Amino acid sequence: MFSVDTDALGQWSETWSLAVVFGVASVPWTYAFVTGGVPLWPSFIASASFYAAGGGLDGLVRGYASNLAGILYGAATLVVAAALGGGTVALSVVVGLFMLLASLHEAVSPLSFTPGGFFGYATLFSVHAAGATAFGVAGLAGETLAAVVSMLLGACIGLGTERVSERLA
Repeated sequence: MFSVDTDALGQWSETWSLAVVFGVASVPWTYAFVTGGVPLWPSFIASASFYAAGGGLDGLVRGYASNLAGILYGAATLVVAAALGGGTVALSVVVGLFMLLASLHEAVSPLSFTPGGFFGYATLFSVHAAGATAFGVAGLAGETLAAVVSMLLGACIGLGTERVSERLA
């Protein structure tokens, strides 16, 4: 059943500290990305990956490394599928192969936040679908660069918000 702990919401806590820091940080974060021409949504996905991977430096490494691997798998999927004729069957088989590979990340310490690989993969596909690029680089290279940079900055913002909120808690 769904319930709200009104006592926890009524007093200053780690939850409130992080909520305030994240809310305040999201204002310049959004403005900088939107006006800077780097897609915003991948940075939020990477920040969430950072927290879901456990936070701290280990969460930064595991979260971003797995996001990066997923981005690179996504770019490779598009290249390989196109080389195989670009049809739905080719794309489906290549996606299956890369998802199998991403599912084995648990065995590789820096990549062991397995969902992060899937987040990076999906992010590359969404950046590609949107045609979002970065720094004037066109095509798949620009889309990949946009995803890589946005997710790296988002992971670092995750670490920054964690550090500031810990000081305020």
